[in-house]
Amino acid sequence: MIPTTLSIATRTLRPSIRPSLGSLRHMADISVEHGRGTWKTYGDITSYQPGKFQIKTYNKISPIGLSEFPSSQYEIKEGEAATNAHAVLLRSHKLKEEEVNLTVRAIARCGAGTNNVPVERMTELGIPVFNTPGANANAVKELVLAGMLLGSRRIVDGVNHMKKLGEEGLQKERVEKDKAMFGGRELKNKTLAVIGLGHIGAATARDAEHLGCKIIGYDPSLSIENALKLPRSIELADSIVNAVKNADYISINIPYIKGEGGTHGIIGKDVIGSFKEDAVLLNFARGELVDSEAMKQFLDSGDGRYISDFPDDLLWNHPNTVLLPHLGASTAEAEDAAASMAASTIRSFLETGTIRNSVNFPSTSLPNCPD
Repeated sequence: MIPTTLSIATRTLRPSIRPSLGSLRHMADISVEHGRGTWKTYGDITSYQPGKFQIKTYNKISPIGLSEFPSSQYEIKEGEAATNAHAVLLRSHKLKEEEVNLTVRAIARCGAGTNNVPVERMTELGIPVFNTPGANANAVKELVLAGMLLGSRRIVDGVNHMKKLGEEGLQKERVEKDKAMFGGRELKNKTLAVIGLGHIGAATARDAEHLGCKIIGYDPSLSIENALKLPRSIELADSIVNAVKNADYISINIPYIKGEGGTHGIIGKDVIGSFKEDAVLLNFARGELVDSEAMKQFLDSGDGRYISDFPDDLLWNHPNTVLLPHLGASTAEAEDAAASMAASTIRSFLETGTIRNSVNFPSTSLPNCPD
């Protein structure tokens, strides 16, 4: 990677004296040791590994992901034990600027969101921040489909009822008599509105169609890559309101963006007021996307449902709400996939300067230098 200061200097040179990219790459010191200082900065000479990239980790990172770093080229240390790290790899740890060593060249989060990383400050420092889009898509999609069933059949209420009957010794006597209390509906021939057609949204739309659902989608930023993954029968709406107004189920799959023009409370009174009276809202994206007050009014007035894996201080005990722990990406497979993608991304950047899946830098791929 060409250091930021050198890159800026290149842009300001007159064309007549501007060096070629190839010559700059030979001028720039991009070796493992560049910028790390002497071994004394490690604090412990026994941990000094000259000639190796050092990776600082936070949280429990999947061993399968960490195995992407060959031990002959990389050393992995947890937290503050990594005093001269080249890169930071983390999951949910809320990263502070003082935890980013002066030697850090990249940060990667094992997951799609980067709200726990000071992205704006890292951009100012010239440090790319990477995420792992799509790595947990299958895990979240499966939970969304499970949420559709939870919102259709009152399964949770039925389980709790059977536990109560078991405590009273009445399970066998009442099991047939009480089943009418938990009647529901099937997914087949129902309409699912998918708000956000990224990796998770596209996968949800595709598999829900296989269950017999009609799919309506909305995504003003739909990429060609994800458009090709959508079922051919999908109907694309021109607004969230038009997408949800005839839907039996609504799945939110959009990022949470703070500030003016962001997505805080985007599922608000206007949108919720367009729901069918028995619609099921599935929120496995971010809790802050939904206006809780408007959602409570909807749940109080009809037979709708709210299914989410985010806490809600207002809706947590509503009879038509099912709130789960934040389980969306909590599978061994998703954690392995996210960690492996993050590690691969860091390796590509440190070893070749390639930038992909960065939230604050454009994608870049540099050709190999001639010998």
